[in-house]
Amino acid sequence: MIMMMYTLKRSTRKSGHSVITTLPPDVMKKLGIISGDNVEFVIKDNEVELRKAAEKKETVSPEFLKMAEEVLDEYDQAFRGLVDR
Repeated sequence: MIMMMYTLKRSTRKSGHSVITTLPPDVMKKLGIISGDNVEFVIKDNEVELRKAAEKKETVSPEFLKMAEEVLDEYDQAFRGLVDR
């Protein structure tokens, strides 16, 4: 199996308290990412791996969210009164 390897370079620039760079289209395609996706940096010794972040699965059931919304609606005035204290 022949592995193709090539180098792409990008510059960095300051943005607020961060330093940013762009991702080349080839890298985005290879990682299967589009604008707005989350990426993660895995740091191992002196190397950094960039990969698409795993999608977060819904951890709260829709039923629980509906129940919580009903409780918040029911006690809305009481909660507002606590804020004003």
